[in-house]
Amino acid sequence: MKKKNTFIRFACVIGFVVLLVAAGGMAFAGEKDVPIPKMMTWTSYDVGSSGYMMVGHVTTTLFEKYGIKIRVIPAGTDIPRVFPIRLKDAEVAFHGLGSYFMQEGLEDYRSMEWGPQPVRALYFAQHPGLALGIRGDSKIKTFRDLKGKRIASFPSGALTLISAQHLAFAGLTWDDVVRVECPGYSAAIRMVMEGKIDATHINPTASLAYEMEAMPYGIRYIELPRDYKEGWQRVKKLNPAYGYFKANIGAGLSAEKTIDTVSYPYPIALTYDFLPEDRAYIITKLLYEAYPDYAAKHKSLKAYWDPELNLRLLDDYPLPLHKGAVRYLKEIGEWTPEREAKNKKSLQHQAALKKLWDATMEEALALAAQKKMKMRNFSEFWLKKRAEAGF
Repeated sequence: MKKKNTFIRFACVIGFVVLLVAAGGMAFAGEKDVPIPKMMTWTSYDVGSSGYMMVGHVTTTLFEKYGIKIRVIPAGTDIPRVFPIRLKDAEVAFHGLGSYFMQEGLEDYRSMEWGPQPVRALYFAQHPGLALGIRGDSKIKTFRDLKGKRIASFPSGALTLISAQHLAFAGLTWDDVVRVECPGYSAAIRMVMEGKIDATHINPTASLAYEMEAMPYGIRYIELPRDYKEGWQRVKKLNPAYGYFKANIGAGLSAEKTIDTVSYPYPIALTYDFLPEDRAYIITKLLYEAYPDYAAKHKSLKAYWDPELNLRLLDDYPLPLHKGAVRYLKEIGEWTPEREAKNKKSLQHQAALKKLWDATMEEALALAAQKKMKMRNFSEFWLKKRAEAGF
């Protein structure tokens, strides 16, 4: 009887341990000392965007597979999307080109409250296409018809730049069109649908793109033909992070019906250098190893979140990886000498920018004290100093 009770107690202990492992998600081989978080907070683009949709599928998968509860905070513009990671209220912001602006202290981040930020990447996905979308019944047929039309502009520099890139391709500037300030990405699409503006950036895989496709007027996109070299030269000059992309997934698109457009890495799993290494390691590992599961939930995830694609994108994008992500890539044998050299160069670039920023702030405050400069002009002062330093 005593032996039977001992066996029962032993079986209960084993069962309890199994339940604990299951509740924690899984025990990573070789990393038993790294706890898998039970809860996390991430941020993404706003409701109705493809970014929100894709991040939602990923977080649902992580809950189903590992029991991790992830709160997703949506935001239509850059600053609200990254403030939570700056304040340590969130671990990751699924961000776009704004990640580059954060590092460089440009656009939304050139003010005294921001400046160059010590951001780090964990994972890169491919944007399904930075298309300029229009109603299907629009009189706009090609990029040559954009002159004089009502084009969306945003508080976010990254979103506005997408419109500007299409204008640059056409050889136009904001002076050649009617610039309409829109409060956010989804709101601008609604304004196109309602006929209040003519064109805005529409990600072909966004839920609002499919909603627009289902309307009687349908959806179309402004194509940027690959063989128009002058246009592409202007695109690259405006921002070298943009490149040619043939989109075939999304509203109004298929393998037989593609569009020539621009793209860049998006969304980027972005964080700060102060995120604990173990947490960055675990998040990176989850994004890699759960890919087969979340890829099954949507064709854009399967096409654009592949770990192999992530590796190619990180090789081209000017952001350093977090040391926790580096640790995981070393573990799977993907951290090469070339990637180490690129990462080191990116970190040195951030350090040089920070040194310049500190010196600029000190000089600006001294000039302000002497009443030789007004602090409201600081952004222009910073951009001037940045350019003079060769950045």
